[in-house]
Amino acid sequence: MTSLRPDEPIDELDVRILAAVRDLWTAADPPPADLVERVRCAVALHGLRLGPPSVAVCRQRTGSEDVGRITFDSDALTISLSVGVNRDGTVRMDGRLSPPGSHDVELRTEDQRLCTRSDVHGRFTINGLRHGPAHLVVSATDVSLTTPSITL
Repeated sequence: MTSLRPDEPIDELDVRILAAVRDLWTAADPPPADLVERVRCAVALHGLRLGPPSVAVCRQRTGSEDVGRITFDSDALTISLSVGVNRDGTVRMDGRLSPPGSHDVELRTEDQRLCTRSDVHGRFTINGLRHGPAHLVVSATDVSLTTPSITL
């Protein structure tokens, strides 16, 4: 048995052993195909805290679904959205407000105003939307936030 010395450089045998360990872990627990995209999205969402309201947009493909993740961030309120397409071609929007609370949420399009209310946890859903430009107006206790326009 040889002794381990931390000051020795990595040699050819070390490289082969590490490659074998990597191959074993890749086979046993492979990383998701979209891992790099998820990390980039998380970094983009985490890094945006710049004045009123900043926006981060990420698109993620999960199986056969294409889901857009959008965050609108201001000093008083953060709106996180997941926007996906239903089988019938309409759009579904799932949202979460932070800080959480029951607040009025209005989605405005060129020809519609759809109103709902978030639950006490700040969650809301608007379903059956048509594709096109839209923006949200969220009226919380002390603040009203209107998002920039997004394309559904």
